[in-house]
Amino acid sequence: MKILLIPDSFKGSLSSARLCAIMKKAALDVMPDAQVTSIPAADGGEGTLDVIRNSIGGSFVVHSVTGPCGQPVSARYLSAGDTAYVELAEAAGLQHRLPGFSAANTTTFGAGQLIGEALNAGHRRIVITLGGSCTTDAGCGMAAALGVRFTAPNGRNFIPTGATLGAIRHIALNPFFFESGVRIEALCDVTNPLCGPNGSARVFGPQKGATPEMVETMEAGMAHLATIFERNKGPKLADMPCAGAAGGCGAGVVAFLNGRLLSGSDALLDLMNFSALAADADLIVTGEGMVDDQTAGGKLVSAVAARANGTPVVVLAGGIAEGTNLEALYEKGVTAVMPVTSRPMTLGEAMSSGAEGVRLTATQLFRLAGALKA
Repeated sequence: MKILLIPDSFKGSLSSARLCAIMKKAALDVMPDAQVTSIPAADGGEGTLDVIRNSIGGSFVVHSVTGPCGQPVSARYLSAGDTAYVELAEAAGLQHRLPGFSAANTTTFGAGQLIGEALNAGHRRIVITLGGSCTTDAGCGMAAALGVRFTAPNGRNFIPTGATLGAIRHIALNPFFFESGVRIEALCDVTNPLCGPNGSARVFGPQKGATPEMVETMEAGMAHLATIFERNKGPKLADMPCAGAAGGCGAGVVAFLNGRLLSGSDALLDLMNFSALAADADLIVTGEGMVDDQTAGGKLVSAVAARANGTPVVVLAGGIAEGTNLEALYEKGVTAVMPVTSRPMTLGEAMSSGAEGVRLTATQLFRLAGALKA
């Protein structure tokens, strides 16, 4: 049997490489003659830089930049020819959030600094991987670090955060991004728009520590920002697919950096030559830390299933959120979703026992697959 393993990481618990190792051992323990291909994967969120480097090579460049809470952090970008790959989470990820901070008062300024370093090094194409951020500033911090100026009602320049987007009265763009020929692309891990019930603030704000009051403030700020650009014949950001990625940074890439938004999952699957590998496989096993209603909207799992071309796709899930519509995943091409938790437990317990849960569940999956193949 030919088995293709292509999981995303279980955030905060198991890397995609570790998941591949556990599943491969389980497969070979059950079917010693199986041909197992492992591809540690990502969808544009955290861990994407390592996945890209494994696929195309390149070298990491490290800089000290401003973290999401104003503290210095060490962040990398990947240099590969004339292209620099910048992972937003390196500078503004959840791992950098300090106590007392939430999506309302964190910044992507450091991500802009990292992009600036890549441009100063001579790169003419910047690919920004969005996802895993602790911010909801619509990329305003990133833009400010790259020369965009935001003016408040009192006439002073300031750097907006999620809580102060509504205070923007004027935006002075940096013409460099519209005249230099530099290409800016963003790989998005979700397809959510900027505003509305499925927008950045309302869907992801609570996950990043925002209270209901903060969520409404950020939603109003996002709508205000979108109105400014639409009033000035700029891009229509409010309903733009993927604009809500990484706390609205998708919108920021388009509006401030003249960039374009791409599906992170599809772009990375192309780099990995996924279609050819899937066509040669008898079974594809992917995975995600928490399967929820976002999983069918741009996440790796749904992209793998959509491009499997009839090969069975099984998802190992760290957990399945209550009320999740699994039918949406089945419609994408997923064959089955198998949680790796065997009993009720806290999130902490699930994360600490994740490796053993994956091993046990993968073993059951491969025993069944082997029996059906025989």
